Amino acid sequence: MSRNRKSSGSKPGYTVGYGRPPLSSRFKPGTSGNAKGRPKNSKNLKTLIRQAFTAKISIREGSSNRRVSKIEGVVLRQLESALKGQDRAAMAVVKMAMQMGFLEDAQPETAETVTTTDEEIMQQLLAIQKRRGR
Repeated sequence: MSRNRKSSGSKPGYTVGYGRPPLSSRFKPGTSGNAKGRPKNSKNLKTLIRQAFTAKISIREGSSNRRVSKIEGVVLRQLESALKGQDRAAMAVVKMAMQMGFLEDAQPETAETVTTTDEEIMQQLLAIQKRRGR
């Protein structure tokens, strides 16, 4: 039995088969196979979240205003809280720095000073957390 068939309404010599539908059932030029498909300019969740994080806000630095993304504002506020002495904020900032690799691969000249200082800060923060039972 032959797999190639001729369609009743097709041109002579045109075989109907895989990837070659009958001419009568093909989409007409200018029409879509999914006419009510995804609307133009619709956004998925990842795009919506990216836009929310990258939207600009005004922040005050000293006596001037500066426009930064929302995610940058969150990081700056977290760092500011850590510098004011909030332990949780400090741990979050240190964790962010570790995840980004900022506490690794220091320059050889300053590696001992930076590493020693970093270790002292970490030990102090861990001691404070242990005392509080967290």
